[in-house]
Amino acid sequence: KKKCFIGLCPNFWTCYKHSLKATAEAKAVADLLEQGKFDGVSYPVPLQRITVPPSKGYKQFDSRTLVLNEIMGALKDDSVSVIGVHGMGGIGKTTLVKEIARKVKDKLFDSVVIATVTQTIDIEKIQNRIAELLGLKFEEHSADVKALRLRERLKKETRVLVVLDDIWAKVDIEEVGIPLGDEHKGCKLLLTSRKLNVLSNGMDAQKHFSIRLLNEKEAWYLFKKKAGGCVESCDLKPTAMEVAKKCAGLPIAIATVAGTLRNKRLFEWKNTLRELERPLTSNFTGITAAYRAIELSFNYLESEEVKLTFLLCCVIGHNGLVEKLMRYTVGLGLFGGVNTMEEARNEVLTVVANLKASSLLLD
Repeated sequence: KKKCFIGLCPNFWTCYKHSLKATAEAKAVADLLEQGKFDGVSYPVPLQRITVPPSKGYKQFDSRTLVLNEIMGALKDDSVSVIGVHGMGGIGKTTLVKEIARKVKDKLFDSVVIATVTQTIDIEKIQNRIAELLGLKFEEHSADVKALRLRERLKKETRVLVVLDDIWAKVDIEEVGIPLGDEHKGCKLLLTSRKLNVLSNGMDAQKHFSIRLLNEKEAWYLFKKKAGGCVESCDLKPTAMEVAKKCAGLPIAIATVAGTLRNKRLFEWKNTLRELERPLTSNFTGITAAYRAIELSFNYLESEEVKLTFLLCCVIGHNGLVEKLMRYTVGLGLFGGVNTMEEARNEVLTVVANLKASSLLLD
């Protein structure tokens, strides 16, 4: 790369020095091969351009296929550079985007990289993960210089998809070093989050897609796959179907409960059903993953009023009415500074919208 004569010619002296060094090192390697009687020289095989791990647990349910096809359509749209996927914890966002990454690799995009963000945003960790998948080694130590190097590396990819999974708050894309829009029209960003507001407001997603719970037929199919063929036996099936219903269409709950009960006997199934019907007194560990997923979303709600309203919704139960919720919040004095019923109604509607956007309430 070194030039001379105003950049018109290679630097001959530098080339000569490198040639001498290369000759000496080639001789040294040849001597070592002869001494050790090796047949050849090997070195670590470079990673495939970008490797996308297989999406474990992905099932082609109609509800998931519909969303997948819509996201694929958005990825093909040149006017869209940032796409969001949202839904409650454990509903299968990560599994879906990994399947999308697998499908688009070498078809829509030359390269695909996936980095997990989580609750604590670590810019350098994200940069290092993307760089590792791109085969880029940072020599710099500061995040801002790494961002410049990463930006230049991504620009070398004609079509590249960057997936940032599990976002809880705004991630500064400039700070990471991801070129979007006019800077690099071939680069697209696919995001997953439990919070719709983070995608639409924080990350400026031009399109976002919601992942819903599995319907009863899909849930039962997944439950059978995880629990094994024993659930089809005449004496076990009625209880197994009741247990499956208690999982409420949430994939993480179905997988953990069904996996725990695989090849268990009838009395163990009945005992689990009893525990699921009375979760407050239950020590059943199979549902812990689902509870933790919901609890984590609950803990990250921004105000005590929103948390209390969610707990009140739990007490009211399924298909609660907003008007009923409004009367209880006023009666219990959950909201400060509310003086009229209209103000109370607006406050409740705002909080309910917040809980829906946080994937804790459905319509």
